[in-house]
Amino acid sequence: MKKQLFLSLMLLMGVNFTAQSQSFAQDTTDIKNVVIDFFELFVKNDLQYLDKHCTPTFELYESGMIWNNDTLRNIIYKRQAQKRNWDRKNEFKFIKFNVNKDIAWISYFNTAYLTNATTQEKRTNKWLESAVLVKRKKKWYLTQMHSTTLGK
Repeated sequence: MKKQLFLSLMLLMGVNFTAQSQSFAQDTTDIKNVVIDFFELFVKNDLQYLDKHCTPTFELYESGMIWNNDTLRNIIYKRQAQKRNWDRKNEFKFIKFNVNKDIAWISYFNTAYLTNATTQEKRTNKWLESAVLVKRKKKWYLTQMHSTTLGK
């Protein structure tokens, strides 16, 4: 009887661990997709990416400045009013994921490959970034991001 109870408990623990692993894996995938898609804001100068992926109180700490949703909207409005000179492609290398129920904090390297549409000049910008996300109604949203510029 004790042996059966022990085996049943071990099986139950294994099932719970597997479910937690699958949940973490799904959260990790979802979080990656939110971060990657958010940066389309700067590729396409389209505010849908801000509205789709950020809480109303989102803050981005960038090069010693504090940006919020209004700051980002103003940057995109200015970029939309100008001729598009640079094409951007992003690359992400995720470092670490921490998920605790409906809160996650992550770290990653972000690289932007820029090409001037007229001269074909190329530039590369790199950052080390961290982000805090919250889960609401089964969807992850960025609530805070910190960005540190790295050497070229």
